[in-house]
Amino acid sequence: MGAFIQRIGVYVWHAAMCAAVLAFVLALIWATLYAISVRHRSRAERLLQRVSALMSPSDSDRSVVQRFSKDFNAEVHCDREICTYDVNEGFAFTLSGPGRFLRRTEWDYVGLRPWRVTVHLKTANARIVACTFDVLVGRGRGWLYSEGPLSGNKWAWLLISMRSGADGFQQGVKFEQDRATAESIKAGQQLWAGDNSIIIQEPNLDTEGSGQALTANLSPDAPALSRSVAFNVNLRCTTTFSPCTELCQLYPSAWQSYAQFQKSRGWYVEEPSVCFLPTLK
Repeated sequence: MGAFIQRIGVYVWHAAMCAAVLAFVLALIWATLYAISVRHRSRAERLLQRVSALMSPSDSDRSVVQRFSKDFNAEVHCDREICTYDVNEGFAFTLSGPGRFLRRTEWDYVGLRPWRVTVHLKTANARIVACTFDVLVGRGRGWLYSEGPLSGNKWAWLLISMRSGADGFQQGVKFEQDRATAESIKAGQQLWAGDNSIIIQEPNLDTEGSGQALTANLSPDAPALSRSVAFNVNLRCTTTFSPCTELCQLYPSAWQSYAQFQKSRGWYVEEPSVCFLPTLK
């Protein structure tokens, strides 16, 4: 009897040790992946800060743009005096290779989620003539589309975009003015914030996992206040344990302008309770 109890004790000890080793390995994998995501997020934050500075006319000469390209390993394409610069930062965005390991939305509960920041600059004669950025962040909580018990849920998405270019902005102004003269405008279809330097809209986001989108169309000569609205992106949403589930958390200033315009026209705007909480720092 004593030998049997001793043998059971050995089995329990081995099982406990195996569980401890497994927990340690999983914790190590998580810590490594989380550190990688945070490192890329820090780089993406610096990327958007540099792009915001480049939008200042006094800080967009050839040497500054070339330094930006070198610092962020931009993909450069030039045709005579026209050049484009593309930069991507992100984490676990692809489902191929190691990215499949993070496909399940349960990772969202430990701060691991797919996200991507893309920046595109266009220069003519060494001067920036167009700038865009997109931020796409996975949302793994709440109501989601299920892919089945083995595959889990599909990620939903929060997408924000900024567009700045003389031609594109003027086209946007004309489009909005033409729609304003029509008598078929519906709430939420035409959004304008501030003066004629920025247009904020909430387009539909048609993805497999559903989601929301908010865009800012910025004039190249927009004042500093409008630029601050367009570039106020909360990239903490990419790695925080308490996830961002609403646009107001990811793009706070633009969403506030959006909501204020809606209400100033007497239109309804849904304002989730999280929109009134302090923005994550």
